[in-house]
Amino acid sequence: MNFYADYVRNKLDSIISSMCSRIENYVKNPGHDFTRNRKMNFTSTINFLLTMEGGSLNSELHKYFNYDLNQITRSGFIQQRNKLKPDTMYQLFHKFHEQIECTKNYQGYQLLACDGSDLNIFRDPLNPRTHFAGKEGSFGFNQLHLNALYDLQSRRYVDALIQEPYEENESSALIEMVKRLSANQKTIIMADRGYETYNIFANIQEHGLFYLIRIKDTSKKGSISGSLSLPVSCEFDEEVELIMTRKQKFYKTKGYKYLSNSSPFDFLDSENLFYTLRLRLTQFQLENGVYECIASNLDKEVFPPEKIKELYRMRWGIENSFRELKYTIGLTNLHSKNVEYICQEIYAKLVLYNFCEIISANVVLEERKRKYTYQLNYTMAIQICRYYLRQKSTTIDVEALIRKELSPKRPDRHYQRRIIRKRWVSFSYRVG
Repeated sequence: MNFYADYVRNKLDSIISSMCSRIENYVKNPGHDFTRNRKMNFTSTINFLLTMEGGSLNSELHKYFNYDLNQITRSGFIQQRNKLKPDTMYQLFHKFHEQIECTKNYQGYQLLACDGSDLNIFRDPLNPRTHFAGKEGSFGFNQLHLNALYDLQSRRYVDALIQEPYEENESSALIEMVKRLSANQKTIIMADRGYETYNIFANIQEHGLFYLIRIKDTSKKGSISGSLSLPVSCEFDEEVELIMTRKQKFYKTKGYKYLSNSSPFDFLDSENLFYTLRLRLTQFQLENGVYECIASNLDKEVFPPEKIKELYRMRWGIENSFRELKYTIGLTNLHSKNVEYICQEIYAKLVLYNFCEIISANVVLEERKRKYTYQLNYTMAIQICRYYLRQKSTTIDVEALIRKELSPKRPDRHYQRRIIRKRWVSFSYRVG
């Protein structure tokens, strides 16, 4: 039975119904938009955006309306989606996340990984804000940049920010998303190189949160670690206190860090000339001999270097989620050149991703007591959840169908070959 799946779908439906009851907050022309009895109303417009696949708009409309001769036309749907405010799907994304609590954590801490990804969209040379001219003889391309915060334990997106490429700034995007989080929570923000800025460290610190961000190692020029006279090509775990300032007379003073006016830092102005920033820098060597350096504000007693390494490895979960979001959920298959419509679809895909992950994670959790570790065919789970969300009147046992897609996790082929070879050699030795 679909006890949990029905619970999740009912939560999403209730949010959409609540938005429909206050429709004036989500349409461009209150009192006019979605007031007439049309083939596609506010609720069905949103539901269609959530469940669209990668086919053409016409084929997707046929599937949604079960090939009804009286279904809405392509142009009719475009008119309906144009009535939604640009932030309607963003609001839905946030409201749905808030309704389903993230219960998993790591030693009581929520782990949020931050990263960005370029999204190729339909080529539109007439849009200079997203278009890149190609080399001579090529047509060029258009892009948007998606910044996201991803809960590594609950496997869902908690926030996202879309930027146009010429305004892309991953540091400012992370700071904006941090400010939206609840302050003074046991949350660790994790990120890779590219987020190596004092401004990010200070903003997370001021918000009462924790961070774990990979930075350039001490051997690299221009790195934070390299500017602090720390050992080169050596493992260490050091705590540093810096006084940030824009006063040039402290340029080479020990314990101070001079920042030029061109370096963004939100806590220095004409009234606040100094700011104290506490850093913990942990450098360790990988198996291939390469050194990695991590900046954090985590307690040494609670998070020794071994835990820092473990957390850093876990950050790769957001890389896998981007791949699933793009190629399994279908974020690479968009249906418009209009940036506003594209943003609608991006947030709709994020909602669908979270919807599928919440249901699938509950099914997988029930299998933990089995003898073997099980893995899920996530592609099939997405198809099942999408159909379940689209066909409101159809009764299917979605949890049983997803459970059917679980299979025992086997070692990779190379590992199996090594085991077989080892057994054969051992057998030959005994016979000889």
